Amino acid sequence: MDKFIAWVDRTPVWLFVVFVATLGLSPWVPEPHIVEKIRWLFQGELTRPLDIFDLLLHAVPWLLLGLKLSREVWHEYSPRFRTSEPEER
Repeated sequence: MDKFIAWVDRTPVWLFVVFVATLGLSPWVPEPHIVEKIRWLFQGELTRPLDIFDLLLHAVPWLLLGLKLSREVWHEYSPRFRTSEPEER
């Protein structure tokens, strides 16, 4: 797990954004596939194993982007990771 987190930390955000724009949203017409699958999930129509796998496949880029952004925010605002103390006025 540590190697995976290290990989996420090393990978630039733009790569995850490209991943979301391609696999996460494809096909774009008539609507993104993940939107359709999430709608099916909430309507109770997501029952076939192939459709569940398809939802997971299109959700992975979104999950990776969310993990990357949350780790960057955590590193930015967590007191444990601050390199310098704020200046006093």
